[in-house]
Amino acid sequence: MLYDIQQIEQGLKGIMQMVPEKSLPALADVFKKSVAKLNEPMQLAILGKISSSKSTLVNAILGKKEIMATGQKEVTYNVGWLKYGDSSSDIIIHHKDGTSVEKKNRDEFEKWTTDCSSSEIDNISYVEIFDDAEILKDINIIDTPGLDALRGKDSQNTLDFIRKVHPDAMIMLFTHSVSENVLDIVRQYNAESSFTPLNAVGVLAKIDVLWQEDFERKRTALEIGQRMTQNLKVKNTMLSKSLFDIYPISALLFLASNSLDECVLEDLKSIMSHDDNVIKNLLKSVARFVGVNPDVSISVEGRKRIVDSIGLYGTYVLGKYLKQKPNCTLQEAKEILAKESGATDFQKVLYGHFGMRAKLIKLESVYQNITLTIKSCKTQTKDASTLHILSNVQQHLTNLFNSLVYEHQEYEMLNRIYNNVLLLDDDVKEEFLSLCGEKGASAPERLSMLVGSPPTELLTKADERLKYWRKNIALEPDPEEREWMNVMLKSYSRLRSNIQTLNYQYNQAKAFLFNQ
Repeated sequence: MLYDIQQIEQGLKGIMQMVPEKSLPALADVFKKSVAKLNEPMQLAILGKISSSKSTLVNAILGKKEIMATGQKEVTYNVGWLKYGDSSSDIIIHHKDGTSVEKKNRDEFEKWTTDCSSSEIDNISYVEIFDDAEILKDINIIDTPGLDALRGKDSQNTLDFIRKVHPDAMIMLFTHSVSENVLDIVRQYNAESSFTPLNAVGVLAKIDVLWQEDFERKRTALEIGQRMTQNLKVKNTMLSKSLFDIYPISALLFLASNSLDECVLEDLKSIMSHDDNVIKNLLKSVARFVGVNPDVSISVEGRKRIVDSIGLYGTYVLGKYLKQKPNCTLQEAKEILAKESGATDFQKVLYGHFGMRAKLIKLESVYQNITLTIKSCKTQTKDASTLHILSNVQQHLTNLFNSLVYEHQEYEMLNRIYNNVLLLDDDVKEEFLSLCGEKGASAPERLSMLVGSPPTELLTKADERLKYWRKNIALEPDPEEREWMNVMLKSYSRLRSNIQTLNYQYNQAKAFLFNQ
């Protein structure tokens, strides 16, 4: 990254000294929290209805089963905050009333969720869960209660929590349609802050269920999901303005692509060795697949394990492949499930769009949160000296971020493009989106070239685009055009410099290691 977190931290601490804690307690508090946040992972919240596969998606992202409780039962009434740590660590329960935290091991916690009273549940702010999944080193995942849960307070608890914590990024889950609860969260949150295509994506979950409901079954789950996501965006224009995109996913298959075991695969191989008519009958419904059937060699329990692991659609997809390749390995089976789950594109955005920009998104979140607090403070006071302090703090804050965060201008320009404030020709827009890593993080992808292109060709392309934009700026465009052209020029210049530096280091390493 091209910015120094420590410099920004020191800058914020310096500005914080300008804030009188007695007269501006809210601003002083947000500065303290912002400084602490700088050294924490990016916070990614997941919102959706109950039974929308939120917890399954979390488990799939982590690549592990049973990190978060799944199923129809409302086990997790409160926010689950996943952080990097020892997977065997106790779960920490944080209370709203400020009483001391509770610690429970995993078994105790599961029993507690069923035994504790409503008043105990209502007093919980969130539960803290630790796991050693690599992604949690850079991104904390916040799993929120279902927005249409049976407990009426849960939707409000979710909104109150995200207002308080102000997560850096969001994933919103939809199923067949867009829940009014989800839209309400978007409306309320956007009134105070904002979801933007830079910090929010949508997921159309359970596409495997959509396939089951398509009785002709002539299209894949992904094909059905892709059509439905287009419909969702057309019908809900607010979502198009608020989300980077909506990705169709089977969270169950996504999870199975990491967690499928040999026993389930071998049982499925045995089933697929049966007569085609027997198999066709089994795949008509889950009830038939797991029902008593004397024509099937695998037990009811074994068939239930298959359905629980990969669902009926996964059974169909993997079974179809096994008919062609009966000796399919476990790794091959996992790859098939990953491909059909829709996870590939989603992971690209998770690790590329969010992961690559985790620190920048976090910095922007800090900047916006402080700015909103300053704005709120201004509306609540008429004291001239206090207003002067607030204006001074705002100016120093702006100067700090403009001078230290080189990608800040790119980020601002992306915001303007996605919100249709900055209208560019389609080819220029696509060029800038690629340059900023929206189409892929690698140098070839940023230059709209084939991955694997040699460094000499990359440098030639970068030089070509630099020459082009210098020529355009020399034509003395109007101030607004000059502004975004300069951002393009600086971005290409930094990219070229990075390619040149890394290529030099690579050649030096080859010479040292391999005498080349």
